[in-house]
Amino acid sequence: MDVRRLLSDVQAHTKWVRAERERISQKEPLDEGDVVLINDLPSLTKKAQLPYWDDAKLEAYHTALEQEWDTASERFPSDVASFPSSNGTAYYYKKKLIDVAFVGPVERAETWRNVCNIHTFSTVTEFLELINAGVNIEFLMISPILPGEAATSFEHMGTPRSHSREWLEKLIKQANYRDIPTVFHTEADTNHYARFASLAAKCDVVFTANEERVQDYTELCNHDRVFVIKPFVNQLLHNPIGMTRPRLNDVLVTNDFPMRNVFMDDVNKLMDGVLETDHQLFVTKSNRDQYTEVAEAYRPYLVASETNMGDLKKSVDWILHVNEVKNSPTYCAQEIYDAQARGNLVLTNYNIAVNNDFPNVFIATGRLDAKQILSMFKTEDEMVRQQLSGVRTVMGGHTLHDRFEEMLFALGLETEALGARPVLVVGSGDESRLQAMIDAQTYASIRFRMADAVTETDLQEAAFVAFFDSAYTYEAYYLEDMINAFKYTDVSFVTKAAYFDGETFVTGPEHDYVTDVTDVHRSVFVAEQLSLKEVATRTLKTRTLPGYAIDRYELVKGEVVVSPNAPRDYKLSVVVPVYNNGRYLYNKCFFSLKRSSMFDDMEIWLVDDGSTDNETARYVERLAREHANVYTYSFADGGSGSASRPRNKGVELATTPYIAFLDPDNEAVNDGYHELYQLMTREPGLDLAVGSMLKLSNREAMIELEGLEKDGIRMIEDPRAYLLEHNFKVQSIQAMVIRRDFIVENGLKQVIGAVGQDSLFFQEMFLSAERVALVDLTIHDYYAAVAGSTVNTITRRYFEKCLLRETARAKAFEREGVLDVYRETRFERFFELWYLQFIRRSREEDFLGNADLLYAIYEQFKPLEPRSPRFKQFIDLYESGQKNELKRLYFDVFR
Repeated sequence: MDVRRLLSDVQAHTKWVRAERERISQKEPLDEGDVVLINDLPSLTKKAQLPYWDDAKLEAYHTALEQEWDTASERFPSDVASFPSSNGTAYYYKKKLIDVAFVGPVERAETWRNVCNIHTFSTVTEFLELINAGVNIEFLMISPILPGEAATSFEHMGTPRSHSREWLEKLIKQANYRDIPTVFHTEADTNHYARFASLAAKCDVVFTANEERVQDYTELCNHDRVFVIKPFVNQLLHNPIGMTRPRLNDVLVTNDFPMRNVFMDDVNKLMDGVLETDHQLFVTKSNRDQYTEVAEAYRPYLVASETNMGDLKKSVDWILHVNEVKNSPTYCAQEIYDAQARGNLVLTNYNIAVNNDFPNVFIATGRLDAKQILSMFKTEDEMVRQQLSGVRTVMGGHTLHDRFEEMLFALGLETEALGARPVLVVGSGDESRLQAMIDAQTYASIRFRMADAVTETDLQEAAFVAFFDSAYTYEAYYLEDMINAFKYTDVSFVTKAAYFDGETFVTGPEHDYVTDVTDVHRSVFVAEQLSLKEVATRTLKTRTLPGYAIDRYELVKGEVVVSPNAPRDYKLSVVVPVYNNGRYLYNKCFFSLKRSSMFDDMEIWLVDDGSTDNETARYVERLAREHANVYTYSFADGGSGSASRPRNKGVELATTPYIAFLDPDNEAVNDGYHELYQLMTREPGLDLAVGSMLKLSNREAMIELEGLEKDGIRMIEDPRAYLLEHNFKVQSIQAMVIRRDFIVENGLKQVIGAVGQDSLFFQEMFLSAERVALVDLTIHDYYAAVAGSTVNTITRRYFEKCLLRETARAKAFEREGVLDVYRETRFERFFELWYLQFIRRSREEDFLGNADLLYAIYEQFKPLEPRSPRFKQFIDLYESGQKNELKRLYFDVFR
């Protein structure tokens, strides 16, 4: 490479940046000469710099590229199946009523073409000609074009002083003159916000995939027409059609390399986990003209193909894709959506949106975690069910049609209401049994009629017709799965050709096109293609129609009898407090327990605090039905307000000598409960063994106790002294195994209705214990950024729950003789760093009431002389009656 030439090119860019900064600071106008200059700057890309190499180096570089591609192509699996594609959609309305002018990537234009009439053009003149021709353009959509993407027009729109930007801004003005709304839509503004923000500011409406950018756009655009539109799957391209064809039980890494170093570390750890399993690792090479910059250890796993990479993605059981954005609550990598739609299991790193939207996606934080996840499924049936869970999740509300409808709603455009299209269920047999099964369905829009009561109106008002017979058991997701299949196929019916007759599996096509209706009572039909006579007599099985067969699950011929699991001897009781979080319970908490080497020796108590959603009840019932070591208990009063009551009940119900607690939205990792259990059984006199917790929020933080021995075990012979020495510092009670008799004999219970009650429980255990082991091992991952979590919602009720806990804490510490020490060493600092921070996040109308509650907490620990300025200021203003001044201070000064 010609280093001098490269340095000269960099200096030219630096000079331009300085000049541009000066122009902006002086608020100088942009003239025509500046627009031309930006295009005169030399390119700094590797491709542009290659000509500066001498001939020998250039030839060697291209030779190496060809060798890498050829070698990776030779490694491409020879037994990859081919898959049928989607023939359209029978679920979504086909009539394209909306005309949209589009500027952006060609690929995205083709995607939107499936839901509306997309019009692309190369110049402003062509746009005007389109309008003059009478096309009723509803809005102009502009999507950012990133490097490497083919553009419909205005290729360099990301460069503020380019010709592309100049003409694009003229296009926006022309649209404004004609009252055509201009829409800026992006999923790339986490890393590319600065490149396109000034362009977004000129548009009437902004659609962003990143919730954290809403405030930025609102301030920049000086309007509130900023909406979150999450990524989506094009289900006509990515779908499960053919997913039951021969598959590879392997792992495909779909990230493009190179990646930033922080994410390379993530992907390397997960790939290391793959290499310690029986799964084959494949790393995609997607660019023929660029080296795939992975570490030497992973280069032997590169595979390449110019034509079959899509089939490989669908053929493998696992996709490994690392998110390069971690902290967005609404945005995750596109591949997370596409892989689920194809029927892949997905392994990824931590991302807030993945955790919030897709609990069925497996998040690994290290090598061992990845290894255990990849080794967790003992049967193919378990694995396929989980793959189908991903299909169900994505097809249930994350398709391109769903997102387009969200856009139209935000724009105020009147369209045919979509929602859940109505299904007419026609029943035969035992009506009460049928009604119970219909009530349990997850599909939202159902009208039930017995066959002899169906009317013409019923048929006309339905989009689909399903036939139920009481000889079958239709499980909760039956209709949802059947209807979802219409979203990625354009067929007259969807059926289950394969199913279970009792425990006997009846074979048939699965996730493939069919033409024969073998039994109408395992099928759903497009309503407009049926006559009332056919519906009433159920004679459709004699017809040959274009159809699609889905999988064997969610339907059993015969009655499924559910009975409580029989008790037996176990080694460890795991208590899981449940409340309205069934998806997390099933996909995160429970699957993490299944990865434990002692899962079969665990007695798992799912104690429902009174959930009010049917989904959670379904998951609890399903787990108990599928696993002999799962036991359930349910309170029926709508909830106590915290996890304390179900945890206390779990201790009461447990039959083993040792107890662990795990919340539904967290995960046990590193086989930690097994390690702690083994320690408890081999070390005499231990009351509990404690590990560490990884807290996953906007950043990853290891929460651990003081004085751990690196990769070892430390015995605490005087836990009370240890607690006082370290100023009452606590650890998650989910990171420990506890002797049950120790809890019972000391009368230790968690405060019902309180928040943060587990911290007091921890402190009480250390005040009562005789011997404790501290283990340097992460036992569980805590997902602190879960939407709707108690600790993320700061309301008056939150402070009321805090008062409950602090009242109990003051009484317990006084009883134990440590209240004075707590006042002196901990209380004031905790009050300032926790409560005075949280009250700043109060709603304005709640502030004075919350201040009353904080003062009531302070009163529990009096006499106490405030020392820190912030704490003293709060108490002095409150006691002097200056509550409004206190409110002004916290809302106008501290915010």
